[in-house]
Amino acid sequence: MLRETIKGLVARAGRSSVGKNLIHAAVLEDSGRARYSSVERWPERLDGFEDLAFLFASNQLSHGIASLQLDEAALLYRLARNVSPEATVAEIGRFKGGSTLLLASALPDGAELWSYDLHVALRADLSGPELDRDLAGALERYGLAVRVHLLVADSRTAEPPPRPCELVFVDGDHSYSGARADYERWRELVASGGNILFHDAVDTRGYGNHYPGVVRLVGEIERDDRELERRPDAGSIAHFVRRG
Repeated sequence: MLRETIKGLVARAGRSSVGKNLIHAAVLEDSGRARYSSVERWPERLDGFEDLAFLFASNQLSHGIASLQLDEAALLYRLARNVSPEATVAEIGRFKGGSTLLLASALPDGAELWSYDLHVALRADLSGPELDRDLAGALERYGLAVRVHLLVADSRTAEPPPRPCELVFVDGDHSYSGARADYERWRELVASGGNILFHDAVDTRGYGNHYPGVVRLVGEIERDDRELERRPDAGSIAHFVRRG
């Protein structure tokens, strides 16, 4: 009886804005321990999505190196795997680089990933340069560094990739103004038939994190942008495809 009461309290807290913030803070504190330098057992090679299991934690309230739910990661992996050879993919915000390694490992030979991050430290022990060194080592370990450009730059003003993008993953500034600035800039850089995804943009009514400003933006895009077609969400990811 007591166990069910506690579970009910946690579930109700997780659905409230205050509860979500408390849970997110706890997740950030716990997940800070998970990083590439803490990996004890590396897979021999990255032949498929299943080899990326080491990036994830095994419970709902804690992320591993990748701050992604499994359904979100699976969507990203599938879309990256299916881009054309020599395609351009862009990532806005990389934190520890979990999504960076995931995208890079899925890309076909010849495709390239351009990853932009401002190195905003959420905690003193999670500095951008140190996390990037860890990430660069992981990419080198699997021969993926050649297809990844790790840029420390403002995604709203930085030099864009040389070709239109078949896939753009927006996970940077989560304020409304920041997310809108990324949308307004990068929607123009998405190729016809390409995908643009926004993380933390869907309230799943569970423990998944979302930001009101990004949720608001996604609603406006779906209502007003006739060039972008909304596709089924995955976790907190809102998925759009640019119409041909």
